[in-house]
Amino acid sequence: MEEYINFFNNYTKHYMQIAKNDFQKVHINRKIEHSKRVNKFSIEIAKELKLEENEQYIINIASLLHDIGRFEQFYKYSTYVDKDSVNHALLGCQILEEKQILNKLKEDEKNTIIEIIKMHNYKELPKDISQKLYLLASIIRDADKIDWLYAMVNIIPNLSQENQAVFYSNKPEKNYISKELVNLILNDQKIARSNLTTRDELRVSGIAWITSDINCKPSYNIIKKEDIINKTYKLMKDSEEKKIIFDYIYSYMNKLN
Repeated sequence: MEEYINFFNNYTKHYMQIAKNDFQKVHINRKIEHSKRVNKFSIEIAKELKLEENEQYIINIASLLHDIGRFEQFYKYSTYVDKDSVNHALLGCQILEEKQILNKLKEDEKNTIIEIIKMHNYKELPKDISQKLYLLASIIRDADKIDWLYAMVNIIPNLSQENQAVFYSNKPEKNYISKELVNLILNDQKIARSNLTTRDELRVSGIAWITSDINCKPSYNIIKKEDIINKTYKLMKDSEEKKIIFDYIYSYMNKLN
């Protein structure tokens, strides 16, 4: 694992050194820390699931490298919005292939890691993949979502308004949640983030992952431990729509106990 950690550290350090300005440095560093936390959360989930040692090894590598395409993406485009730049997951796979960083692994291990990274930003996983691949990919997708929520309540509020705007895809800070979005959340429907209009809508759409798109039981333990739901609730101004959504989320979590 040491060589993959060294690759990650050296590769990301390079982008910190060539960053065009302080704005880029802030957000490149943010993705470095994000990758490390996703790695930490993924390992924690895998261990609680008691995966085999080889599967935990794959999770360790894939989770650390899942966003390796983000650094070239932000350096080149100054955005993390794929539709406005490049598919960062596919770019990451291309980078790993070009640099042959996974070539010392067995062929099936390498292919599994590439597939996990390729699929980590899919709206949903394909139904025709193997049960093993579905589980491994789900672990990293869960950890990725958990860290978006973790950063939202613990890190982003401490950034400047300009830098917060990047995290929230430049959505306005407005106390508005549409009734259509409330209905989607209450019915556990997939939400197109491109249709969201405010930061509050982004926040509750993220919290809605808890009922609609978290797949591994240990993931809920992390959400509880990090107190993510309560912190998100306190981050937002009160509204009828907010109360309805959070009542639903709290009720769902209580049923898991």
